[in-house]
Amino acid sequence: MSELRKRISDGLDGKFEGLSIGLPKLSTFIFGIQRSTIGLIGAGSGVGKSTLLDFIILNALEDAENKGITLNVFYNSFEIDKLTKMCNWLSVRIYDKYQIIIPPEVIKGFGKHRLTDSQQELVDSEIDYIEGLFNKIHFNFKPENPTGLYKRCWKFMESKGEFIKQTYIDDNNEEKTKIIGFKATSPNEYNLMVTDHLYLLKKEREMDTKRTIDKFSEYQVELARLFGFSFINLQQFNQGLSSVDRVKFKGVDLAPQQSDFRDSTNPFSDSDWVIGLMNPYKLDMDNCLGYNISKLKARMILLKLIKNRLSKDNVGIGLFSTFEAGSFEELPKSDIIKYEDYQ
Repeated sequence: MSELRKRISDGLDGKFEGLSIGLPKLSTFIFGIQRSTIGLIGAGSGVGKSTLLDFIILNALEDAENKGITLNVFYNSFEIDKLTKMCNWLSVRIYDKYQIIIPPEVIKGFGKHRLTDSQQELVDSEIDYIEGLFNKIHFNFKPENPTGLYKRCWKFMESKGEFIKQTYIDDNNEEKTKIIGFKATSPNEYNLMVTDHLYLLKKEREMDTKRTIDKFSEYQVELARLFGFSFINLQQFNQGLSSVDRVKFKGVDLAPQQSDFRDSTNPFSDSDWVIGLMNPYKLDMDNCLGYNISKLKARMILLKLIKNRLSKDNVGIGLFSTFEAGSFEELPKSDIIKYEDYQ
């Protein structure tokens, strides 16, 4: 069977259905987590990109388990430490399972926050689950350079299949071999590396931040093509608009775009899909995508699908965020939304 016929046959068999990310509208355009794809999420500080990334990963893990599919996750959490991440995920788990909000700051006992007896009972009941989940994920909380991460992926995949090699004659008329492909032992597995965030990568020797990020992006393209590895990266936006700029640009489309991404545009260029996040309330906007921001306030997040090689791009989706429980849901269309349901 030719490569083209096999690809079409695999599509008919549902092998490219993807893994759920918990956002159905968005998935109609990027098709969930797909093998051999690179995704990029950008936003300014405090908009919720790390929280959204965790929401996506947790939904994908749950979907993979329900489908009996292995999802190997390598999580470079360079900004958030292990215990903070565990407390965050405890809060997400409790909200997802019981629809009860116990914010991470309460779980951690910050200030005068203390768990009630009923809250502590819920937290205690889910600790084993969270610790078990963490043991399944390859976490990396110490910044590492791109070459180290590249070698980490390569070493992992060496045990997951065999290389397809080809002999050739070099310029010195000597016979050499080169790798031209990879045959996975379990082709249905997903391998995913996520990085939060690119600016915090450890710099390569004699490279500045931009060149380091560019090197990592170059490695990702190679790993995606050879092994079918997938990647999701977080990247900071440039500094937000000042209060003067907000007045100046009020009423103008302030949706995220390529020029907003800080430090390097190579990740944008190399990614299959790119998402930008914006909080309209923090930009003093009255309306966004037709939604009344005065009613939704800071909980409304604009998700803009800026680039998409898989399907349609330039798509705006309104999200309603329950930040204190790490949860998101897509809003109904602005002409049918019932604001009282989101108070």
